[in-house]
This record gives sequence, C-alpha cells and structure tokens, in this order.
Amino acid sequence: MKNNEPAVEWDCETILVCSDAFAGLTVVITGKLERMERKEAERLVERAGGNAVGSISGKTDLLVAGDKAGSKLTKAKEMGVDVIDEAAFIARLELVLP
Repeated sequence: MKNNEPAVEWDCETILVCSDAFAGLTVVITGKLERMERKEAERLVERAGGNAVGSISGKTDLLVAGDKAGSKLTKAKEMGVDVIDEAAFIARLELVLP
C-alpha cells in the first residue's frame, strides 16, 4: 500500500477464499507484500487448504514472492519451486479485496 492511500480494513479470517486454492501444498511467503501482511497471507494459505511455512526446503511447492524477496527467491528458483507474485496469489484465492 502506498503512503498516500487510505488503509481499508478487511479480515483474513472472514474474507471469502477459494477453499482449495492451495490444497495439499506447502507454501512459503517472502518479501514485502503490498496488500496484506505476511501473517495474513499465511493464514489465507491455511484457510485455502495449504501449509504455510517459513523456509524453502525440498517439500516446498510454491513461493509467493513480494518486493525484495531476496535469498528465498534465489533458493526457490535454484530448486525449481514454482514462484508467483502477490497478484497471482490474490487471483488464485479468488479474493476480492476492498
């Protein structure tokens, strides 16, 4: 979110999500997200059937990369982990954010 934009409140516990968007997947979220905090994104992954973890490993299926993703992005690419950005993450969840 840009500094001059007003903050719009929404709740990661109650907003509607595609309930199987990340079913059975292990997902890492890294970098600065514009539309939500990392903890909110992790909770959305869990609500959509996935397992949100903090580090890349051989079990990682997907990396959601925000701005300045850094070493986790590099490692994910080296390991052949699928990488999506925040917009693709929101689309996959079928979120409609205010």
